[in-house]
Amino acid sequence: MRVELGNTGSRSTIHRYLREIEEEASARLDDEALLSQPIKELVGRLASVLRQEAQSLVEEHQTKHQSQVRSLTDRIQELESSLANTNNTLETKERELKVVLSDHDASKASEETLKANAAKANQANEKLQVLLAEKQAQIESLEEKHRHNREEMEHYRQSVKDQREQDQRKHEHQVQQLQAEIRTLNQTLSVKQGDITQLNKDNGRLAAELGATQKTVAKLEAEQRKLITNLESKSAEVESLKTQLSELEKQSE
Repeated sequence: MRVELGNTGSRSTIHRYLREIEEEASARLDDEALLSQPIKELVGRLASVLRQEAQSLVEEHQTKHQSQVRSLTDRIQELESSLANTNNTLETKERELKVVLSDHDASKASEETLKANAAKANQANEKLQVLLAEKQAQIESLEEKHRHNREEMEHYRQSVKDQREQDQRKHEHQVQQLQAEIRTLNQTLSVKQGDITQLNKDNGRLAAELGATQKTVAKLEAEQRKLITNLESKSAEVESLKTQLSELEKQSE
Protein backbone atom coordinates (compact mmCIF):
# COMPACT_ATOMS: atom_id res chain seq x y z
CA MET A 1 0.00 0.00 0.00
CA ARG A 2 2.79 2.46 0.85
CA VAL A 3 4.48 1.62 -2.48
CA GLU A 4 1.22 2.38 -4.34
CA LEU A 5 0.92 5.65 -2.35
CA GLY A 6 4.45 6.64 -3.37
CA ASN A 7 6.08 5.45 -0.14
CA THR A 8 4.12 7.95 1.93
CA GLY A 9 1.95 7.61 5.07
CA SER A 10 2.64 5.75 8.27
CA ARG A 11 1.56 2.20 8.93
CA SER A 12 -0.99 3.20 11.61
CA THR A 13 -2.58 5.71 9.23
CA ILE A 14 -2.82 3.12 6.43
CA HIS A 15 -4.36 0.59 8.85
CA ARG A 16 -6.88 3.17 10.05
CA TYR A 17 -7.91 3.98 6.43
CA LEU A 18 -8.22 0.26 5.65
CA ARG A 19 -10.48 -0.33 8.67
CA GLU A 20 -12.70 2.58 7.65
CA ILE A 21 -12.93 1.20 4.09
CA GLU A 22 -13.81 -2.27 5.40
CA GLU A 23 -16.49 -0.87 7.72
CA GLU A 24 -18.01 1.16 4.90
CA ALA A 25 -18.01 -1.77 2.47
CA SER A 26 -19.49 -4.07 5.11
CA ALA A 27 -22.28 -1.69 5.90
CA ARG A 28 -23.24 -1.52 2.23
CA LEU A 29 -23.17 -5.30 1.60
CA ASP A 30 -25.18 -6.17 4.73
CA ASP A 31 -27.90 -3.69 3.99
CA GLU A 32 -30.79 -5.68 2.46
CA ALA A 33 -32.36 -2.50 1.29
CA LEU A 34 -29.50 -2.13 -1.21
CA LEU A 35 -30.18 -5.67 -2.67
CA SER A 36 -32.44 -6.07 -5.71
CA GLN A 37 -35.59 -8.21 -5.70
CA PRO A 38 -34.15 -10.95 -7.96
CA ILE A 39 -31.16 -11.27 -5.66
CA LYS A 40 -33.45 -11.46 -2.66
CA GLU A 41 -35.52 -14.22 -4.35
CA LEU A 42 -32.35 -16.07 -5.32
CA VAL A 43 -31.09 -15.82 -1.78
CA GLY A 44 -34.47 -17.11 -0.50
CA ARG A 45 -34.47 -20.06 -2.90
CA LEU A 46 -30.87 -20.86 -1.97
CA ALA A 47 -31.79 -20.69 1.71
CA SER A 48 -34.80 -23.00 1.11
CA VAL A 49 -32.62 -25.48 -0.83
CA LEU A 50 -30.01 -25.34 1.92
CA ARG A 51 -32.68 -25.99 4.57
CA GLN A 52 -34.06 -28.95 2.57
CA GLU A 53 -30.63 -30.40 1.98
CA ALA A 54 -29.75 -29.87 5.64
CA GLN A 55 -33.05 -31.50 6.72
CA SER A 56 -32.48 -34.43 4.32
CA LEU A 57 -28.92 -34.81 5.58
CA VAL A 58 -30.14 -34.71 9.19
CA GLU A 59 -32.88 -37.28 8.49
CA GLU A 60 -30.38 -39.52 6.68
CA HIS A 61 -27.99 -39.32 9.62
CA GLN A 62 -30.86 -39.99 12.05
CA THR A 63 -31.99 -43.02 10.04
CA LYS A 64 -28.44 -44.33 9.87
CA HIS A 65 -27.98 -43.67 13.58
CA GLN A 66 -31.23 -45.47 14.47
CA SER A 67 -30.21 -48.43 12.29
CA GLN A 68 -26.85 -48.57 14.03
CA VAL A 69 -28.55 -48.34 17.42
CA ARG A 70 -30.92 -51.21 16.52
CA SER A 71 -28.00 -53.29 15.17
CA LEU A 72 -25.97 -52.65 18.31
CA THR A 73 -28.99 -53.43 20.50
CA ASP A 74 -29.57 -56.72 18.66
CA ARG A 75 -25.88 -57.53 18.92
CA ILE A 76 -25.92 -56.76 22.65
CA GLN A 77 -28.93 -59.06 23.10
CA GLU A 78 -27.19 -61.80 21.12
CA LEU A 79 -24.05 -61.40 23.21
CA GLU A 80 -26.07 -61.44 26.42
CA SER A 81 -27.90 -64.60 25.28
CA SER A 82 -24.61 -66.21 24.24
CA LEU A 83 -23.07 -65.21 27.57
CA ALA A 84 -26.00 -66.76 29.44
CA ASN A 85 -25.67 -69.97 27.40
CA THR A 86 -21.94 -69.99 28.01
CA ASN A 87 -22.48 -69.54 31.75
CA ASN A 88 -25.02 -72.38 31.76
CA THR A 89 -22.64 -74.60 29.81
CA LEU A 90 -19.81 -73.68 32.17
CA GLU A 91 -21.94 -74.54 35.20
CA THR A 92 -22.93 -77.85 33.60
CA LYS A 93 -19.30 -78.65 32.80
CA GLU A 94 -18.29 -77.73 36.35
CA ARG A 95 -20.91 -80.14 37.72
CA GLU A 96 -19.75 -82.82 35.30
CA LEU A 97 -16.17 -82.12 36.31
CA LYS A 98 -17.07 -82.55 39.98
CA VAL A 99 -18.78 -85.87 39.17
CA VAL A 100 -15.77 -87.02 37.14
CA LEU A 101 -13.39 -85.98 39.90
CA SER A 102 -15.53 -87.87 42.42
CA ASP A 103 -15.54 -90.94 40.16
CA HIS A 104 -11.81 -90.53 39.69
CA ASP A 105 -11.26 -90.48 43.46
CA ALA A 106 -13.48 -93.54 43.85
CA SER A 107 -11.63 -95.32 41.04
CA LYS A 108 -8.31 -94.40 42.63
CA ALA A 109 -9.47 -95.79 45.98
CA SER A 110 -10.71 -98.96 44.24
CA GLU A 111 -7.39 -99.21 42.43
CA GLU A 112 -5.51 -98.94 45.72
CA THR A 113 -7.75 -101.67 47.20
CA LEU A 114 -7.13 -103.90 44.19
CA LYS A 115 -3.39 -103.32 44.47
CA ALA A 116 -3.50 -104.23 48.17
CA ASN A 117 -5.52 -107.37 47.39
CA ALA A 118 -3.11 -108.27 44.60
CA ALA A 119 -0.16 -107.79 46.97
CA LYS A 120 -1.84 -110.03 49.57
CA ALA A 121 -2.57 -112.62 46.90
CA ASN A 122 1.07 -112.49 45.74
CA GLN A 123 2.27 -112.95 49.31
CA ALA A 124 -0.08 -115.89 49.80
CA ASN A 125 1.04 -117.34 46.47
CA GLU A 126 4.70 -116.99 47.48
CA LYS A 127 3.99 -118.74 50.80
CA LEU A 128 2.19 -121.53 48.94
CA GLN A 129 5.08 -121.81 46.49
CA VAL A 130 7.50 -122.15 49.41
CA LEU A 131 5.24 -124.74 51.06
CA LEU A 132 4.92 -126.60 47.76
CA ALA A 133 8.68 -126.60 47.33
CA GLU A 134 9.09 -127.97 50.88
CA LYS A 135 6.50 -130.69 50.22
CA GLN A 136 8.16 -131.55 46.93
CA ALA A 137 11.53 -131.78 48.65
CA GLN A 138 9.99 -134.06 51.30
CA ILE A 139 8.47 -136.25 48.59
CA GLU A 140 11.77 -136.43 46.73
CA SER A 141 13.55 -137.30 49.96
CA LEU A 142 11.01 -140.03 50.71
CA GLU A 143 11.26 -141.37 47.18
CA GLU A 144 15.06 -141.42 47.52
CA LYS A 145 14.79 -143.29 50.81
CA HIS A 146 12.29 -145.70 49.27
CA ARG A 147 14.63 -146.32 46.34
CA HIS A 148 17.54 -146.96 48.69
CA ASN A 149 15.38 -149.32 50.70
CA ARG A 150 14.39 -151.21 47.56
CA GLU A 151 18.04 -151.46 46.52
CA GLU A 152 19.00 -152.64 49.99
CA MET A 153 16.16 -155.17 49.93
CA GLU A 154 17.22 -156.52 46.54
CA HIS A 155 20.80 -156.65 47.68
CA TYR A 156 19.73 -158.35 50.88
CA ARG A 157 17.62 -160.90 49.04
CA GLN A 158 20.45 -161.62 46.68
CA SER A 159 22.82 -161.96 49.62
CA VAL A 160 20.42 -164.37 51.34
CA LYS A 161 20.09 -166.43 48.17
CA ASP A 162 23.85 -166.59 47.76
CA GLN A 163 24.23 -167.41 51.41
CA ARG A 164 21.68 -170.21 51.16
CA GLU A 165 23.47 -171.69 48.16
CA GLN A 166 26.75 -171.56 50.05
CA ASP A 167 25.14 -172.99 53.18
CA GLN A 168 23.68 -175.92 51.24
CA ARG A 169 27.17 -176.86 50.09
CA LYS A 170 28.49 -176.71 53.63
CA HIS A 171 28.47 -179.38 56.19
CA GLU A 172 25.19 -180.57 57.74
CA HIS A 173 26.12 -179.41 61.22
CA GLN A 174 26.08 -175.81 59.98
CA VAL A 175 22.43 -176.11 58.79
CA GLN A 176 20.90 -175.41 62.21
CA GLN A 177 23.10 -172.37 62.69
CA LEU A 178 22.17 -171.13 59.25
CA GLN A 179 18.45 -171.71 59.98
CA ALA A 180 18.77 -169.59 63.11
CA GLU A 181 20.44 -166.87 61.10
CA ILE A 182 17.68 -167.15 58.51
CA ARG A 183 15.02 -166.64 61.16
CA THR A 184 16.89 -163.61 62.40
CA LEU A 185 17.10 -162.32 58.87
CA ASN A 186 13.40 -163.01 58.34
CA GLN A 187 12.60 -160.96 61.41
CA THR A 188 14.76 -158.17 60.09
CA LEU A 189 13.04 -158.48 56.74
CA SER A 190 9.63 -158.20 58.43
CA VAL A 191 10.76 -155.06 60.16
CA LYS A 192 12.05 -153.68 56.88
CA GLN A 193 8.78 -154.56 55.14
CA GLY A 194 6.89 -152.78 57.92
CA ASP A 195 9.09 -149.74 57.34
CA ILE A 196 8.42 -149.99 53.61
CA THR A 197 4.66 -150.19 54.24
CA GLN A 198 4.84 -147.14 56.48
CA LEU A 199 6.88 -145.33 53.85
CA ASN A 200 4.27 -146.22 51.21
CA LYS A 201 1.52 -144.85 53.47
CA ASP A 202 3.51 -141.67 54.04
CA ASN A 203 4.10 -141.42 50.31
CA GLY A 204 0.36 -141.74 49.59
CA ARG A 205 -0.51 -139.15 52.24
CA LEU A 206 2.09 -136.73 50.90
CA ALA A 207 0.83 -137.32 47.36
CA ALA A 208 -2.71 -136.44 48.51
CA GLU A 209 -1.42 -133.32 50.27
CA LEU A 210 0.52 -132.41 47.11
CA GLY A 211 -2.65 -132.76 45.01
CA ALA A 212 -4.62 -130.55 47.41
CA THR A 213 -1.79 -128.01 47.46
CA GLN A 214 -1.63 -127.98 43.67
CA LYS A 215 -5.39 -127.38 43.50
CA THR A 216 -5.04 -124.52 45.99
CA VAL A 217 -2.16 -123.06 43.96
CA ALA A 218 -4.20 -123.33 40.74
CA LYS A 219 -7.16 -121.62 42.42
CA LEU A 220 -4.94 -118.83 43.74
CA GLU A 221 -3.30 -118.42 40.33
CA ALA A 222 -6.76 -118.11 38.74
CA GLU A 223 -7.74 -115.52 41.36
CA GLN A 224 -4.47 -113.72 40.77
CA ARG A 225 -5.08 -113.62 36.99
CA LYS A 226 -8.61 -112.36 37.66
CA LEU A 227 -7.28 -109.65 39.98
CA ILE A 228 -4.63 -108.67 37.44
CA THR A 229 -7.31 -108.50 34.71
CA ASN A 230 -9.52 -106.34 36.95
CA LEU A 231 -6.53 -104.17 37.80
CA GLU A 232 -5.71 -103.67 34.12
CA SER A 233 -9.37 -102.87 33.41
CA LYS A 234 -9.43 -100.35 36.26
CA SER A 235 -6.14 -98.83 35.04
CA ALA A 236 -7.59 -98.44 31.53
CA GLU A 237 -10.73 -96.90 33.05
CA VAL A 238 -8.60 -94.48 35.11
CA GLU A 239 -6.64 -93.48 32.01
CA SER A 240 -9.92 -92.91 30.16
CA LEU A 241 -11.22 -90.79 33.05
CA LYS A 242 -7.98 -88.80 33.08
CA THR A 243 -8.38 -88.16 29.36
CA GLN A 244 -12.01 -87.05 29.87
CA LEU A 245 -10.89 -84.88 32.79
CA SER A 246 -8.22 -83.25 30.62
CA GLU A 247 -10.77 -82.59 27.86
CA LEU A 248 -13.24 -81.17 30.37
CA GLU A 249 -10.54 -78.90 31.82
CA LYS A 250 -9.76 -77.64 28.32
CA GLN A 251 -13.46 -77.08 27.63
CA SER A 252 -13.83 -75.29 30.97
CA GLU A 253 -10.88 -73.03 30.13
